[in-house]
Amino acid sequence: MEMKKHIVLINANAHTRKIKKLLAEMEDTFRKQHFSYAFYTTKDTDNAIHIMQTQKEPCRFYICGGDGTLHQAVHTLLHTAHEVVLLPCGTGNDFSRMLYDHKDVFAHFRKSLNQQAQAIDILQVNDTQCINAACFALDHDIANHVHDTNWHLIPRKLAYLMTVLRRIFVYSYPILSITLDGEKIFEGKAIFATCNNARFYGGGFCMTPNALLQDGKMDICIIEGFSRWKIIPKCPALLTKQPQKLKECHLYQGKEAIIHTNQGVNLDGEIYQDQDVHIKVLPQAFQLVNELKSF
Repeated sequence: MEMKKHIVLINANAHTRKIKKLLAEMEDTFRKQHFSYAFYTTKDTDNAIHIMQTQKEPCRFYICGGDGTLHQAVHTLLHTAHEVVLLPCGTGNDFSRMLYDHKDVFAHFRKSLNQQAQAIDILQVNDTQCINAACFALDHDIANHVHDTNWHLIPRKLAYLMTVLRRIFVYSYPILSITLDGEKIFEGKAIFATCNNARFYGGGFCMTPNALLQDGKMDICIIEGFSRWKIIPKCPALLTKQPQKLKECHLYQGKEAIIHTNQGVNLDGEIYQDQDVHIKVLPQAFQLVNELKSF
């Protein structure tokens, strides 16, 4: 197969022993196969974007990071001939749950050498994009507070749940207005609301169990506000990827949504303060090499 220049972008916080071993294997492989390649450690968002923007010829980018680093790549490489191989090793790796091998960075790299890129959908959200999830209501609040406590010794999903239980008793439910494909589908108080391209966020919570990356649709989950003391008995449905078991849960699919909120939105783990949010699906807008799960 025709191979492009290989550009490896490493999040500065991802230099673990495992990643150093992976980078050594990658360089050895590139050298033996006579590929043109370069390695860059990205110090911040602007640095990563600059490196990607300076590559004028189509490249294959290897993203050594998590959802935040991938979010940067989507914003920069959308609608281009550049290809991306995600090597999930960041703090948040929810998008990789849509891929075979999940967080096995060695498997992702080795398989990519014999794989062609495939086009996947992206969500346009006002003047930016997201590849995974656009979260409102309590999920937006949690993104602002999940790092208030040092949770690094426990799994991210448990840290997310602990933050839900801690914040729900002080959180003020927002009034959300959501129109999907020209039809008003919800107006009222919601505890959870998310417009997703993929299925997972928050360390593995699955609020949109039918989402696919190549179906040309976004999946929306709305859970109406309920008495805060009922959160404990409702946790099993949330933890077992079956939010539809809750009577307050509503699932939708569509191509274009308009959401009004007084609190802002969380895009792929990044906080935006937009209160009027226009989301539409960009079909087949991003070239991803990793093997997608068929579910």
